[in-house]
Amino acid sequence: MKVAIVEPLQLPEEVVMQRFGTLNCEVKMFENKPKDQNEVVERTGDAEIMVVVNYPVRAEALESLENLKMIAVSFTGYDHIDIEKCRELGITVCNVPEYSTNSVAELVFGLVIAAKRKLIECDDAVRSGKDSSSLLGSELYGKTLGVIGTGKIGQRVCEIALAFGMNVIAYSRTRKEELVKKGVRYVDLETLLRMSDIVTVHVPLTKETEGMIGGRELEMMKDGAIIVNTARGKIIDTAALAEKLESGRILACLDVFDIEPPLPENHPLRNAKNAVLTPHVGYYTEEALIKRLEVTVENIRSFINGSPKNVVS
Repeated sequence: MKVAIVEPLQLPEEVVMQRFGTLNCEVKMFENKPKDQNEVVERTGDAEIMVVVNYPVRAEALESLENLKMIAVSFTGYDHIDIEKCRELGITVCNVPEYSTNSVAELVFGLVIAAKRKLIECDDAVRSGKDSSSLLGSELYGKTLGVIGTGKIGQRVCEIALAFGMNVIAYSRTRKEELVKKGVRYVDLETLLRMSDIVTVHVPLTKETEGMIGGRELEMMKDGAIIVNTARGKIIDTAALAEKLESGRILACLDVFDIEPPLPENHPLRNAKNAVLTPHVGYYTEEALIKRLEVTVENIRSFINGSPKNVVS
């Protein structure tokens, strides 16, 4: 079979090709992202298997790829793939679940500590020859963390928060009894928003979760509370969040946005006040990328052998 890796897997070429070399397939890979859907088609060509990370694959591209049988999404989220069109055309889509659980969960606390201890301002103060005036921080210990979604990442966030001595409450469609035994209390969304000093989002982007945190929900949060998003940008309404940050009533720690960084100059969150921003690096650790590569290769191997796994469509 032919495999087209149409965008970089963010690891050295020799590492990627060594792993893909175990498949006994004809593999071609590209070192930059496609510029549009036409280039997705050109790069894929007559390959039966396409590998992407988070670059969108739209219906118009899929309809032009007559040989395509599988899309190996080297990523956990797959909302950038036209799943309905894949189903219509009989194209199998597989993803890589859980590869970055620790990486994302650890970034949550890196962002929160940066905000609570004003680390960016502290760095600037030292470099500018200033002292600690106006840089009074606050602890995580004893604060209430509200976790929206207790899948694998949300669960790990709960565990780390408990180790910090935080009170942890959660809202999720699935209650995890092992978390309850550790001291996590499940509540409804409104209660979580009203009680939490820090709210962190860990749900997938679906039709039900898109915009689930809007102006009404943000207004419920405590004055001075922090909202953290390392999941998907569109889960929080961008305009409503920008307005609340501008008012100074809440703070935000954001690794994801409604579009993939780099953000355009006029994006409402690019120069937002009261925010710590990172350019979607939650998953971006060496350990996570190696695991992601290994699972991607195994997904392709399983598909070729007739027993696909991690199938999302």
